[in-house]
Amino acid sequence: MKFINGKWFLFVILPILFLISNCECKSTWLNNPRVLLSQDEIRSEIAIKTARVNTFLDTQGLQGILLTQVRNVYWMTAGIANNQIVLNTDIGAASLLILRNGKKYLICKGSEAGRLMDESLGVLGYELALFNWYEANPKKDVRDKIIADLAKGGVIGSDVNYPGTVLVSDEFAKLRFSLTDTEIKKYRWLGRETTEAVEQVCRSLKREMNEFEIEFMTAKALRSRGIVPGVLLIAVDDRIYKYRHALAGGAKLDKYAMVNVVAEKWGMSVAVTRFVHFGPLPEELASKLQATAKINTLFEVSTVPGKALCEIFDKCKIWYADAGYEGEWQIHHQGGSTGYKSRELAIYPGIEGIVQEKQAYAWNPTITGAKIEDTIIVFANGFEVITKSTDWPVIPITISGKTYFQPDILIR
Repeated sequence: MKFINGKWFLFVILPILFLISNCECKSTWLNNPRVLLSQDEIRSEIAIKTARVNTFLDTQGLQGILLTQVRNVYWMTAGIANNQIVLNTDIGAASLLILRNGKKYLICKGSEAGRLMDESLGVLGYELALFNWYEANPKKDVRDKIIADLAKGGVIGSDVNYPGTVLVSDEFAKLRFSLTDTEIKKYRWLGRETTEAVEQVCRSLKREMNEFEIEFMTAKALRSRGIVPGVLLIAVDDRIYKYRHALAGGAKLDKYAMVNVVAEKWGMSVAVTRFVHFGPLPEELASKLQATAKINTLFEVSTVPGKALCEIFDKCKIWYADAGYEGEWQIHHQGGSTGYKSRELAIYPGIEGIVQEKQAYAWNPTITGAKIEDTIIVFANGFEVITKSTDWPVIPITISGKTYFQPDILIR
């Protein structure tokens, strides 16, 4: 009784009070959707992609395609099947085999089979081809026999080096470039939610916060929406000027902060960067941002279906020179097409390929200390910024008589 009377508050009541005082009264989970589409929309998207795959198989002379990359499994299943267990790799823990005869199989170990078949692939018509976890190793690998039996001796392409298959990952990736209408619906949601998350963080920043704290805030804002930060670059003050790719390093915020993300959901990626400045903006930084905003606008208006990517690259060097910052393009890549990778293609000298209709792009021109980065979708009659801010300062840029609005630095 003496223990209870003397130490009750110290060992029982005080810890409870501490927990209550440090917890949030309301959950931060925003209950955003895992699946945004209706069943009819999912079936429609998969039907379009199945037709693309069948054309690809005919063109390549293949009996089927094996998909193991996480991005391709997401793509093929309209974003509802996730084979990613190890988050820092794109090689999934299960594979999809799609054959020309219409048969579809899930090839995997027992640890993945139940979840994938019960929660996504069973209803999509996949059959299970199971192997034991200990039968896929350097001394014994049964997977090539499984594939050979299912394909009845036909040649199978694959997006990874997989036993008994032919690697065709680069060619297959092109099937992802033009988005379906249902993918655009998901992309608009993702762009809006990601931008709101980043700007929410920017409005919550306080001087003396360190970069690790800002990194945590950003990851939390994204994950609370069911979105995964694939790229998370945080920098403040001098580190923004010194490093183009600034991972959080712990520096404390004095006046200037950058939040730069590539965020993912349903396998799709959007890129967005925003800046905050406490107090009046230095004239030199304002001038750099104005120039960067014009270059980004030129990138966007030049991104039209049928335009050669090498032509856009050659012009960007002129844009930097005309802005008074010749050679700045050499310090950081300029971005390019996005979609199911942070960049499906980042432009470079001599790049082949053309802009496709309904393709996503994320340009990211940068002049030391300043950067503009948003994600757009290209249409026949123009482009749509899916990471467009609704309540954020903007820089108006007029090109050929039309005014476009680029994100400015938020002054706090």
